[in-house]
Amino acid sequence: MTPIRPTSPPSILMVSFEVGRCGPARLPRALVKVGLRVHALCRPDDPLAATRFLDRVFPLDTVTALHRFERTLADVMAACEPSLVVPCDERAVVCLQALVRRAVHGGGRGFLTRRQCRTLTDSLGCPDDFAAMLMKSETLALARRLGIATPDGATVDTIEAASEAGERFGWPIYLKQSFGWAGLGVVACGDAGALAMAMRRLVAERPSPARRLVRRLLDRDWYPVASPVDVQAAVDGSPAMVAAVAYRGRMLAAFAGSTVRTLSPNGPSSVVEIGAHPGMEELSRRMIGALGMSGFVGFDFMIERTSGRPILLECNPRPIQIGHLGDRIGVDLAEALAGALTGRPARDIHAERTIDVALFPHGRGHASSGIDLDLPGDDAGLFAVLSRMG
Repeated sequence: MTPIRPTSPPSILMVSFEVGRCGPARLPRALVKVGLRVHALCRPDDPLAATRFLDRVFPLDTVTALHRFERTLADVMAACEPSLVVPCDERAVVCLQALVRRAVHGGGRGFLTRRQCRTLTDSLGCPDDFAAMLMKSETLALARRLGIATPDGATVDTIEAASEAGERFGWPIYLKQSFGWAGLGVVACGDAGALAMAMRRLVAERPSPARRLVRRLLDRDWYPVASPVDVQAAVDGSPAMVAAVAYRGRMLAAFAGSTVRTLSPNGPSSVVEIGAHPGMEELSRRMIGALGMSGFVGFDFMIERTSGRPILLECNPRPIQIGHLGDRIGVDLAEALAGALTGRPARDIHAERTIDVALFPHGRGHASSGIDLDLPGDDAGLFAVLSRMG
């Protein structure tokens, strides 16, 4: 496998649309520490813009028309010549995927050069597999083909089909929009009545044909406002995750986390235990290989209470909030990525210990003598911004 031949040292461009994410803002420090240069394309009020470990922040306006963002991205990539582009949230992922699809099918406006398009493809993976990276129903369909355990589920488009699936799987069940994150678009339903109410609400939120036409004419139809709806059986177990880094379909390093406390039901973790879980890491390796993924990625699991087996829930094709913590247990994801970009020989990396970490800022009230608080103590600007968020 021949690595990209970047300028020295290699450059990373982080693209962030959502201003409420804390995890991506912690990555630049880890990347700079291993000799990479880091740039960000984000809004000025994004926590990512506050970290002192960036070479440069390129300001991002509100993203609407795709061709306008394409022009901005082309200018930014020309300025910093990234070896890898890292989307920091789902909106950034789907927007960058849309640009790659346009480039592949010849529908772009021509702002991106061929070299920039190749960099984006290297950064995101195979365009044929984009849906399986981002849409829960497609992710689980791929996992089943690979023999990976998933919850019982079905994609539905009517209340009747949803109720039938609920009766078949047994209550309670989860109603999930296929495109969503951090618990958005997820509704726990204890009976057919609750499911019918939730289904009506999800269907009512879908745009009308006239609105879809307007969005297409304005070049704003890149965002999936009407993704499929899935009925998913509940799993009796505990939530867990894998934080990994990959390059061209090869998982370079990974470690596992299990949720100790969350900020809200179905929401992001506030206290996590991080360490090794060979089972989840191997399943993540298989998914990454099948999807041809590059960059930072996470997978959400449930550890089944009775059997202890990991059951895959979804893929997060962007950095997750624990990704910068790996060096604390001997699994430095940034170092593994730097090695791939500079052509250093790959080596096996495994967690050396297990620790509990309270994620700053949302977990700062949960720190104790046995739980480390993940403070950005050497990054005053970021500390101030995250403190206000908390």
